[in-house]
Amino acid sequence: MNPKALYRIKAVHVAEKLKLKDLREKFTRPAFEFSNFEMIIQYAPDSYAFLYNYGSVVFFNVPEELQEKELSAIHEYRNPSEQGRTTDIFLIEVQDGNLSSSPQNLTPGNKVFFDRVTVTTFSYEAVKIVCMLLAESTALEYYEILIENLLLKTNSFAKTLRRQGRMLEGTQELIKFIGLCLDTKQEIISNLYIVDSPDETWESVELDKLHQELKLMMEIDTRYRGLEYKIKIIQESVDVIVDLSKSKRETLLEMVIILLITFEIIISIIKWQ
Repeated sequence: MNPKALYRIKAVHVAEKLKLKDLREKFTRPAFEFSNFEMIIQYAPDSYAFLYNYGSVVFFNVPEELQEKELSAIHEYRNPSEQGRTTDIFLIEVQDGNLSSSPQNLTPGNKVFFDRVTVTTFSYEAVKIVCMLLAESTALEYYEILIENLLLKTNSFAKTLRRQGRMLEGTQELIKFIGLCLDTKQEIISNLYIVDSPDETWESVELDKLHQELKLMMEIDTRYRGLEYKIKIIQESVDVIVDLSKSKRETLLEMVIILLITFEIIISIIKWQ
């Protein structure tokens, strides 16, 4: 029996969008698999890079030097954001150290832990599922931080209203904040809510079980709902800010009209006298 093998996976969320079509010819290896959603690079039978159009890159058993080289090639073909990268490390432990080309060789002995997955035999399909979920989790972490920052800003507006009874920020700053909120909401909806179960899960009961258990361990669905709830809070706050800004403009307009009418009355009185 071959000894156990331990494979390291590193996921990095590098941007809000990756232009996979432009990146296809920029890597040190040609694309092993390609679609509008993902691009997979194979360096060896047990070494891969997975790129997803929503901004995450996952390296499976790839040396650090090569990772940095590939990430530098990505830099000019991404839609950057003001927020930094989010990263995560995960492991796959293979019990017998053998490579398998069939997902059917996965046995009920596969287990999911907080920092690793243990499988009886190495399977490319299992690697693909683990890397896809790790990429999704890393992207979620990115948006969780972004949404948390928006909530802090929203809370700052709320405290100002409570203390001063009015908004102190300028119109331009408010418009930028509203735009950032709407853009973030759209990015989350368009990038992450379309992630479905991979086709491989339909071909194997064990792959489907692995996918469901790992997704549960990473709390993917729970974190999605948390983001939805926080987005709803921010949206309600944005609506209040918009209403207040609209009310402020209407009040100012009414005062200008009243002053103009008063001025006309005064002029008329002066002329009459």
